[in-house]
Amino acid sequence: VLRRIMEEYFGYEVKMVMNVTDIDDKIIKRSNEQGKQFTEVARHWEQEFWNDMRALNVKLPDVITRVSEYVEEIITFTETIIKNGYAYESEGSVYFDVEAFKKSREHVYGRMEPWSVQSEARVLEGEGELGIVSQKKCPFDFALWKKAKEGEPSWDSPW
Repeated sequence: VLRRIMEEYFGYEVKMVMNVTDIDDKIIKRSNEQGKQFTEVARHWEQEFWNDMRALNVKLPDVITRVSEYVEEIITFTETIIKNGYAYESEGSVYFDVEAFKKSREHVYGRMEPWSVQSEARVLEGEGELGIVSQKKCPFDFALWKKAKEGEPSWDSPW
């Protein structure tokens, strides 16, 4: 809706870029249950999403990116967050350190959704099955990089 208003009412040229999360716990779990590659499951549900978007007459993005296509950049970005003191490695996974970020005078944590900052349920919703782990300093910390379990897709990383 906002895109159409910007383009059709205000006359702006909008370049819409959309990311598709094609690697996550739910996709990996479903692919293991079905005995398929995670990419096959992810592409199936991505296609279903695009079909729904077309049926709703939503303009499709100009550019589509997928997490699996940017793993190298994600690793570099995660390393930078660790260097800046806002993330830590624990048992092969990397977590965003919410308390360290909140203590910084340069940043405001939860600016976009302040009501969910102290909601452990919201954190666990986003974290999937790896949300409840003892390796985290704080239950509100969230994964930036998850260690692959046996039989899961994996990528070379410093962790």
